[in-house]
Amino acid sequence: MLDALYESDYEVPKPGEPIRYQINDFEPVFDAADFLRCGRDIFYQLSNVTNRFGVDWLKRHLGDRFRFHEIESLCPDPMHIDSTFMFLAPGKMLVNPEWIDVERLPKILKSWDIIIAPAPDPYAESEMMAKFFSMCSKWISLNVLMLDERRVIVEKTQTSLIKVLEEHGLEPIPCAFASYLPFGGAFHCATLDIRRRGELRSYF
Repeated sequence: MLDALYESDYEVPKPGEPIRYQINDFEPVFDAADFLRCGRDIFYQLSNVTNRFGVDWLKRHLGDRFRFHEIESLCPDPMHIDSTFMFLAPGKMLVNPEWIDVERLPKILKSWDIIIAPAPDPYAESEMMAKFFSMCSKWISLNVLMLDERRVIVEKTQTSLIKVLEEHGLEPIPCAFASYLPFGGAFHCATLDIRRRGELRSYF
C-alpha cells in the first residue's frame, strides 16, 4: 500500500485517550475479519486494517441487500472483530467486557441475550508456544465456532467460558487448539464453511 495511507506519527493510544488508528482514509481498505454477518445484517468495527472509506465502498458494492451496523471497539490496538464480539445463535451474542460498552451497542441488539465473557483462563505450561509466540490478544478465547444453534466448539483451557456458555443453554465442545494461536487466530479464524443449509433471512 502507499505510504500516504499510514499515519507516520501513530502511537497506540494510552488509557483514557481517544481511539485512533494506524491508517487514514486515503484509499478504501478493509479486512473481512473486521466484519460479522448475521443474516441480512453486517456488523463491523473500524481498526488498524479497516477504514471508513473501505466500509463505505463495501456498502455500495453490496447494495441494499444488507444493513450495516458499527460496533464501537474500545481496544487500543484493534484488528479483527472476533475477539471482541461474536454471534452465538439467534438472540444470543458474546461480548468482550474490556472492549465493548454494552450501552453503546447498536439499538437493533438491545433485545438480544448479551453474554458477558469471563476473563480468559491462562494457558497450561504445555502451551507456552501460544503464550510467547502468539500475536493474538488474550481475548482470543471468544473466537469460538458455532456448529448449530446450540453446539459450540471452545478452546478446552477456557473452562470459565465453557461454564458461562452452559449456563446460557449452549452445549460447549472443548477442543485443544491453543497450538494454532502462533499462526494468528482460533476456531472462527481457521474455518471456512463451503456449504450451508437454510436461506438468507433477517434475524431482527
